[in-house]
Amino acid sequence: MIKPFINNNRIKQPAKCCIYCGKSYVKKTSLEKHSVICELLQHSKKSSTRKEECDEDEELTIPSPKKMFQMLLELGQKYNRLEEKMEEMNKWVVKKKKKINVLEWLNTNIKPTIYFDNIIDTIIITDEDIKFLLDSSFNDVLNEIFERTIYNQEHSENYPIFAFVQKTNVFYIYDSDNVWIELQRERLIKFLNKVHMKLFKEFYEWKQRNKNEIKSNEILSTKCDKGIIKIADIDFKQETLLSKIKSLMFSKMKTDLKALVEYEFEF
Repeated sequence: MIKPFINNNRIKQPAKCCIYCGKSYVKKTSLEKHSVICELLQHSKKSSTRKEECDEDEELTIPSPKKMFQMLLELGQKYNRLEEKMEEMNKWVVKKKKKINVLEWLNTNIKPTIYFDNIIDTIIITDEDIKFLLDSSFNDVLNEIFERTIYNQEHSENYPIFAFVQKTNVFYIYDSDNVWIELQRERLIKFLNKVHMKLFKEFYEWKQRNKNEIKSNEILSTKCDKGIIKIADIDFKQETLLSKIKSLMFSKMKTDLKALVEYEFEF
């Protein structure tokens, strides 16, 4: 049998105390609920400490069905209370998760070798781009140029433009003031217009270099006329066109911040 807890200072001890651990309770019902489980725990603790079988004259008293039912009820209630506490703790942990502003992180960790405004100087329009324009849409040609000059960067951390999956169609650029800022609509349009002008200029020069062939080839001449229309018909201020270009750029450039850092970012 389990020996009751012996309290050497009974005068100071409140009347409603557990005979196994000495814990006091104001209500008798609370003490009874506690004692049911405490008796079981005290026996388990005693058995694990001794690490030997009980003496032959010491028999384990099996609880009555009623007492076992009380134990199950109390254990179930304790489990539910513990589960509720864990849920509350998890909510607290989520709320306390450290956040960091994406611009602050970029300004602290990424120092590109060039500014965003200098990207235009790295973009070279080739004869292949012009030929591709004759048989494709302007957006396809633009994508081909960016694929070669912007998207496919060996060391992207040194490049002055970022996009993250956590913020759709938003771009961050490294400005000439040596800071990262969000790329605004007007500035993107200005950049695209510069690329557009480069393409238009190269198209005109290509035509001059190949004017004899174009004049003698009716099919090529027709394609050139249509090519001029494709370029001249571009207006990046049109929201439909700009949205398509932004979506295409984003799909090629997006990076998952979680792969870079362990923080939860805010935008």
